[in-house]
Amino acid sequence: MNTTSVVRVGSGRGFVVEHGHDRLVVTAAHCLPHLPPCYSFSALEERTYQNLLRPLGGHPSVWAECLFADPIGDIAILGAPDGQELYDQSRAYEELVQGGTPMAIAEASSDGPGWLLSIECEWFRCGVRRHQNGPLWVYDATVNIVGGMSGSPIIDDAGSAIGVMCTSARKGEAEVSIERGPNPSLTYNLPAWFFAPSSRPSK
Repeated sequence: MNTTSVVRVGSGRGFVVEHGHDRLVVTAAHCLPHLPPCYSFSALEERTYQNLLRPLGGHPSVWAECLFADPIGDIAILGAPDGQELYDQSRAYEELVQGGTPMAIAEASSDGPGWLLSIECEWFRCGVRRHQNGPLWVYDATVNIVGGMSGSPIIDDAGSAIGVMCTSARKGEAEVSIERGPNPSLTYNLPAWFFAPSSRPSK
């Protein structure tokens, strides 16, 4: 299964998806160092994070701009820094996201199999249950879900991303069978503008 689209976002992870002609990074909002200010006229520097992204196993050196963040749903979208004011940083972002195959997005079934990416970057099996057509709950994971996996994609058997892993084990919760959730569903928690006619999710 595809791991080339997974990147580090701070101490967590994110994954590359296509949006029209652009490649964006979807991650958990809590993986950001801080949330952008809550007003529409925020300055470029207030929405841009320095040295946030890197390849898995690499050093944090790539800048990114926050295009969307939902602290309740715990999901965020990152894009390239401004190509005029931050040309070099924008080019570095493009080099990073062009380095692998972007993940397709699909709608999660009501209850079915899924896959998660371990700390060792190996895919392992789990069950995924969608709650009231919204957030996802992960259960019966074959590997314990731990910190550092936040922002990783939850994928289906076809390898398409259906959600973002946000909830890890709490102290003393070593059992892999415990349900972990809620985790954002991509088709439920991503903003409406993301699903333009040219990039609607598969069914």
